[in-house]
Formats: sequence, C-alpha cells, structure tokens
Amino acid sequence: MSHLVEAIEAEARGDFATALEHYANLTESGSSLDRVGIFQALARCHEKLGRLGEAGVWRRRAGQAYLRLKDDEMAQDERQYLALVEYRNAVQDLHGDPSLKEVANEYAAVLKDNFSGGAEGLTHEGLFAGAFFRALGDHLTAAKYFFDTAEVMSEQASTSGDADLRQATILAYERAMDSATKAGRADVARVAQMRAYDLRQTK
Repeated sequence: MSHLVEAIEAEARGDFATALEHYANLTESGSSLDRVGIFQALARCHEKLGRLGEAGVWRRRAGQAYLRLKDDEMAQDERQYLALVEYRNAVQDLHGDPSLKEVANEYAAVLKDNFSGGAEGLTHEGLFAGAFFRALGDHLTAAKYFFDTAEVMSEQASTSGDADLRQATILAYERAMDSATKAGRADVARVAQMRAYDLRQTK
C-alpha cells in the first residue's frame, strides 16, 4: 500500500476522513518540502471536515516548516511569504482556541519579516493583519499594519485614480487612527487622520 497514493485518491474523491488516515502516516517521511505538502494536506482535509482547530495546528506546522527550509531548498523571501500565508490561515482556523495567543505571536514575527522591506505587494496581508490584531486587542500592532498598508494603497489610488481604492484607503487610515488612539500613539493617529482628510478632498 502507498499511503501517499491512497491519500491523494481519497482526497480527490472527497473522502477526506480516509485521506486523513493515510496522510497521518506521512508526516515524518520525504524531504522537508514534501512534509510541508503533507502538513498542508492534513490541514486542508480537516478544514473540509469542519475541524478548524485541528486544521489550525497543521497550518501552523506548515508555516514553521517553511521557515526551517534552507536556501538551497527555497529562496528566503519565498519561504517567508508562504509561511505568512500558512500562519494567516492558522490564526483564522484557531479563532477562539486557547492556543491562539501563542500562534498570534509567531504570526506577528513572520509578518515583521515580510514587511521589513515595506508593504508593497502585501495589501491584503496588511489589512488582514490590522483587522486581526485589532480584534485581538493589540491596537499598537493593528495601527502599524493599517497605516503602513494605507500608505501603499494611497500611492496606488493617486496613480490609478481608482475611486474604490481611494475609499478603501480612507477606511484603512481611519482604522489606523482608531487603533493608534487606543494604543496611546496620538502622533500616529494625527497623521492618519490628516491622510484620510486629504484623500477625501481628492476628486
């Protein structure tokens, strides 16, 4: 019997419970990159079965596995971004779980690495991070990602003249202002407020 073939065939026909049984036998086999795929498959099957807590555990392990890859296995920027995607899925799946706070700390570290070069190309990730940490009550972190992402969106809106993007940017600045105020960062709140005001005057 090949657990890999049996798992893939079971998943393909929608028999996720059987697929899980086979994938569970493969978590210590294959290359490091192969194991990432197994962790993702386990998460995916749990999600299909509505077992989000279990799925979140495997999403987290997939994120950790990406970060452990070496340069000759995957470029650093690529593995950092893919780890970010897995951690984003993990914190969604683990909503309300006791482990969420610990996983959120790991997620924050991965976010920091990804945003070290700026928020360009990370609009959705930045807005999600802002909303996630705002809901978690970490208003300082929320303000950072709302503001940094709004800065990039503002430039894009000015260049493209996209009214919908401009409105989304205004809302992002307003979220940044609100979170910064709650975090005691009146300086950031004032700048965000001014940016939102200026955008409203744009025709």
